[in-house]
Amino acid sequence: MATVNANTCAIYIDTAGGAFSADPAEANASTIDPVAFSTSASISVNNSTFEATSISDPSNATTVRDFAVGTTSTSISFEGVLDWTTAGDTVDVDKIFDALIAKTKITAVWASTDSNAEAYGGHGFLTSFEISSSVDDFATYSASVELDGDPKKV
Repeated sequence: MATVNANTCAIYIDTAGGAFSADPAEANASTIDPVAFSTSASISVNNSTFEATSISDPSNATTVRDFAVGTTSTSISFEGVLDWTTAGDTVDVDKIFDALIAKTKITAVWASTDSNAEAYGGHGFLTSFEISSSVDDFATYSASVELDGDPKKV
């Protein structure tokens, strides 16, 4: 069984909203950088369904429920340890916050550096950003992105 090590997974973001055609974790010339100090990364893709009821036999009023698939929605979320410095070739928390406030369309991708993994993502908007802290612990951040349109796999 080929598994993906979770320690190799990250969210990659281009706040300029550029395109991606290769796994950003493996492409050397990519403009999409990992989010700095990220400790978790997730992508969730859902298809909404709708129901239609029809009469299959009018003589005895037999009805049938049918389901169909409608809109696809994709959300990407990530969290990490807060650090105001920028690690090399990463997207820092300031850039994420600025893109959220500016309502800038970004490119967000979930990817792993494992050679047997895929990358999933697309264009969308940051929809939430949170910084939290508790006594005697590290301050952390979290953010969410909603993609517009269907996600892309590379």
